[in-house]
Amino acid sequence: MENNKLENGRSGRYGWFSATHFGVWLPAVAMFDVGDQLDRLFGLWILLIPVVAVPALIAVVTFFTGLIANIGRRRWSRLISVVAAPAKINPDWVRFQLTRGHYAKLVHDLPGPSPKHAKWNWGETGGATGAQIFYQLVYDEADKPLDRECNGSDCSARPYGHHFFLVTDIYQ
Repeated sequence: MENNKLENGRSGRYGWFSATHFGVWLPAVAMFDVGDQLDRLFGLWILLIPVVAVPALIAVVTFFTGLIANIGRRRWSRLISVVAAPAKINPDWVRFQLTRGHYAKLVHDLPGPSPKHAKWNWGETGGATGAQIFYQLVYDEADKPLDRECNGSDCSARPYGHHFFLVTDIYQ
């Protein structure tokens, strides 16, 4: 029985790596992903650096510890798990999914003929030392949100489906 545990690589001494990497990377990646949201909502500006840096430092140390340990023990499946652990999610898309019903109702109540167009301010980030970034949620039945909304030096639109777009306007 003990021999079977060692063959499968599930010994109690080293079996914590996969769960630990998930548990460490989840808050670190979440802080990076929602860092701009925190800045937009609470105006953290300079306080955002330690809030994001501490979980990131812990995640990087854990990542390299797991990487070296799994290379040394030649556990290739766990090595792939360690490398694939820092997956990225998009917090703006999650925010839209949580509030989509509200915006769909607002669009339904818009007066006038088609194609309908509406925009909502989704915050801004940046400061005196860097670029100013403005976010707008845009509903455009013509599916051309950049024709009306691009005002800055660099502008992009991410489609969220059903004629909704997140327009990011960057002023240098």
